[in-house]
Amino acid sequence: MAKIYRHLITGTHGCGKSTLSHRICSELKKNGYNAIVLSETARESPFPINQSQTVNSTLYIALKQAVKELEAIAYGYRHLILDRGVLDSFVYSEATRRDPISDVESGLLEAFKVWTGGYDDIIFVKSEGCDAPQADGVRDTDTQFAQRVEHLFERLLMENFGDRVRVLTYGDMLASEIRVGDDGKIYLDCERYYELVS
Repeated sequence: MAKIYRHLITGTHGCGKSTLSHRICSELKKNGYNAIVLSETARESPFPINQSQTVNSTLYIALKQAVKELEAIAYGYRHLILDRGVLDSFVYSEATRRDPISDVESGLLEAFKVWTGGYDDIIFVKSEGCDAPQADGVRDTDTQFAQRVEHLFERLLMENFGDRVRVLTYGDMLASEIRVGDDGKIYLDCERYYELVS
């Protein structure tokens, strides 16, 4: 069976993840690779999101993200560019948590850490140099909330994936050249590692 590559683009809202995801996908396609961007699932949630997120929201978003990945694999895509991953909803859950984590959430969180460990790329886009999140009818525009989410992302990634994480700031993301290696690996000339290495 042909190798499936999963490239995770993660970070707080409004930091440029979607822009980077589509740039990577375009470069892969130019190089003859069968690639697709899997957009975030939070916008499809019938449950509250942003600072009103509930346990049901967290579970729905994470599970739907996993299903999207499996469907893309079933449809024959070789490169999945994930504009958010299965752990993202847990970060937002932590940022908005009012009650102790449930057993179901806790179990899924551990399972999805393993799932995320299987991604070929983990690219963390930091909001440094980015304007405040812009209103689009869904996105939360509270800057302090966005920063709290980013801090939680950084901690989760650092604690679980260490120096596997590639880091781009918003400014890096805009300036970075994207190249595709013969093995399908994505190369970003502005990437950093050191910021997440303890």
